[in-house]
Amino acid sequence: MQRLGYTADGYLRQLEYRDTVKLLQEKLVLFLRLNEKLRNNIADKHRFVNNTAEAIEFNLMQFSEAYREKFILPDMEGYCLRFIELINPVLIGFVKEIGFDAQGFSLRFRLW
Repeated sequence: MQRLGYTADGYLRQLEYRDTVKLLQEKLVLFLRLNEKLRNNIADKHRFVNNTAEAIEFNLMQFSEAYREKFILPDMEGYCLRFIELINPVLIGFVKEIGFDAQGFSLRFRLW
């Protein structure tokens, strides 16, 4: 947290993104658990999404082989774009909740 200045009530503090990384990680994992199609096809949700201060990384190898062959391998770029659209409300809600003036997130998708 950063100090912004002093007021009559004390120091104002502003959250830095790195202070909230674990919170976003848990929100993304909860979203995966609540989405039936993803929940049924991801082996380990905590290994599927890894959130750091630098980027949010999705390990597509955590999907079942049948799911990867049917949805990801034919058009990985298209799948990733649709996945971003799916999680976008989670990211927007998170940014509003913590009052962070975010301009964007760095996302990485791994398939190996």
